[in-house]
Amino acid sequence: MGRGKYYASLTVTLGLFLIFLVAFTIYTSRRQVSLSLASGQDAGAYFPLAESIASLIQRTHPRIKISVLQSDGSRDNARRIIAGEADVGLIQNDTEGDESLRSLVPLHQGALHFLVRRNSKIKSLADLENHRIGIGLESSGSHQLVHALLKHFELDMNKIDLVPVSIQDGCTKLESGNIDALLLVLSLKTPALDKLFTNNQVDLIGIGRHSGKGSVIDGFRLGYPFAEPYLIPRFAYAAPHGDQPGIPNEPVPTLSVPTILVSHRDLPDSVAREITKSVIENRKALTSQHLGAAMLDTPVDTDQLQFPLHDGAAAYFRRNEPGFLVRYAEVIALILSLLATTYAVSMAGKRWFIQRQKDRIDAYYLQLNDLLKRLAKTETSEELHTIESELQDIRSTALTLLARERLIPNESFRIFQSLLSEAAQESRQKRLALNLTDS
Repeated sequence: MGRGKYYASLTVTLGLFLIFLVAFTIYTSRRQVSLSLASGQDAGAYFPLAESIASLIQRTHPRIKISVLQSDGSRDNARRIIAGEADVGLIQNDTEGDESLRSLVPLHQGALHFLVRRNSKIKSLADLENHRIGIGLESSGSHQLVHALLKHFELDMNKIDLVPVSIQDGCTKLESGNIDALLLVLSLKTPALDKLFTNNQVDLIGIGRHSGKGSVIDGFRLGYPFAEPYLIPRFAYAAPHGDQPGIPNEPVPTLSVPTILVSHRDLPDSVAREITKSVIENRKALTSQHLGAAMLDTPVDTDQLQFPLHDGAAAYFRRNEPGFLVRYAEVIALILSLLATTYAVSMAGKRWFIQRQKDRIDAYYLQLNDLLKRLAKTETSEELHTIESELQDIRSTALTLLARERLIPNESFRIFQSLLSEAAQESRQKRLALNLTDS
């Protein structure tokens, strides 16, 4: 194959490869992605909220398929994501995790509900000693917060019987009198609480007397910064009717912890961005189904997030609609790198090829120089015939290599031809000197 044909073939091959690479990248960017979303208990707010989020994302981005997994709560969800058992999940912002977790979007506030049986002697946290108290399951966010709260108020934990319970089980036990109080972080209007309040057997107790500056809640937050002061609104669960007071009859000061949609840091940026975009841009529909989702908004205060924003979510909040160059930046970088590498290899090959051509000409120079020396010393017709035969072989081989583009018709080749002519002239003169004819 000639040199021109070789480089043409290399160019076509490289072009076809780059076309294939771009087509493959576009295809993979649009292929279906299957994810799992860790939610919560079926009696709480996490599970229906997760189902709504999954349905919303699949409706707005058909390529993303999400299966919702029930779980015991925030800590269980964080563990699953870290272990690779789930891709995204709902967790309280105070949940312990590691550097692999990334925030996507804040969803809603979960309020600590301090529930006691009506007419109970428990009027504050200080009254919990010598009672049986229901708290969240060990894998829930409630469990962690309540332990920190009781420790902060320096209650004697040996005098409190703490009972880990699920949401439904806790409500049932409180209503039946198997526990004296219940401390759970729940969304307002959680169905299990609505049912509990309907039976008029429980009351809401506040954490301190108010939630403003200088309150006991502010004191707690010094050591637990991800909790926030919160007021459960008056009549949040029931308005007054007949001889029944509203629930609660007065605003109840308590703590809240934001619920965050999180993922593993390895979730592709494009997928994280699409999930965040779907949730934020459809927040009205989500809020209409889940009133607690009213905190969905932008921009996000990243200082309030325990886990850093995922790069894909951050790109959405910056509202950087990525163009082609941004979306395929990594691919373009790879293509440019391949082009640079191919060019470098091609140029190295070209230099090697030219050097080989030069080396061949140099070899012929040496052969011709040797033949000219032998011609000058030739005394017999046999020696002359041998030299002439070698000259003919060199001429024939060189012309063949030139035709195959293994030699370049440049200045070096013209010098070579001049030396050939000189050798032929010397041969004719030697024939005359030896009285030989050309026959």
